[in-house]
Amino acid sequence: MVSDPEPARTPPSPSRHASEVYKRRRPSGPAAPSCPPSTTPPTPAPASSSASSAAASSAASSAESVSVVTPHPDAPVRLARCCTPVPPDAVTGFPVRGGAVTVHRDSCQTVVRMAAAGRSSVSVRWRKLQAGCRVTLLAEAFGRPQLLADLTETIASEGAAVVSADVEPPCEQRVRHTYTLHLPDATGLPALMRAMRRVPGVYDVSRAVRRVPAG
Repeated sequence: MVSDPEPARTPPSPSRHASEVYKRRRPSGPAAPSCPPSTTPPTPAPASSSASSAAASSAASSAESVSVVTPHPDAPVRLARCCTPVPPDAVTGFPVRGGAVTVHRDSCQTVVRMAAAGRSSVSVRWRKLQAGCRVTLLAEAFGRPQLLADLTETIASEGAAVVSADVEPPCEQRVRHTYTLHLPDATGLPALMRAMRRVPGVYDVSRAVRRVPAG
C-alpha cells in the first residue's frame, strides 16, 4: 500500500518571529569600513590654551613688524593666512575693505590672481625682525609608526611650538602632515625645515600654501 505523498511545503511568509531572529543576529554596531574614504577631511589636533595664546601673540607681533610704505602709512596690516609670510620673505600688500592692507608673499598664488585681475598693490616692507612668528609647514613622508611623535619631537627640539597639526589619511603609503608653528625667531625657520627633513621617512618639507578658490 502506497502512502499518500507528503503535501508540498509553501515558502514561509515573513513573520514577527523571523523578524525578531533577524534583529538578534544583526551586529549591535555599524560595520567598520574596509578602508577610510578618500574624502575624509584632516583631523586637527586640539591646541592647548597656551598654544592658542602663543598663536595670538605671534599674529599680533608679526603684523606690528610690517610697515606699509605708501600710499597708506597708517593703515592696519594683516598677514595673509594663505601663505603666512615671515621675514625675510619678499612681500606685497593689497588694500582690502575697512582700509586695511593684507600682506602676501610674492610667490603666493593669490598675488598672481589679483595682479591678473587688475587689483592695485601697495609697497610694503618688514620694519624689523619680530620676537616671534607663526608659520605653516607641510611635511610629506612615507607612513610609518611613530612618525607624528618623531616630527613633533624634532619641532620641539628646534625651539618651535606646535599650534595645530593636521594629518591627512594615508594614500599609497604616503602621508601629509600640516603643522602651524610658533617660532621664537623667524631666522630659525631654515634650520627647523632641515631638521624635519632629516626625520626618517620624510622626503620633503615646504611652506604650506592654503588653496583659495578663484573668483
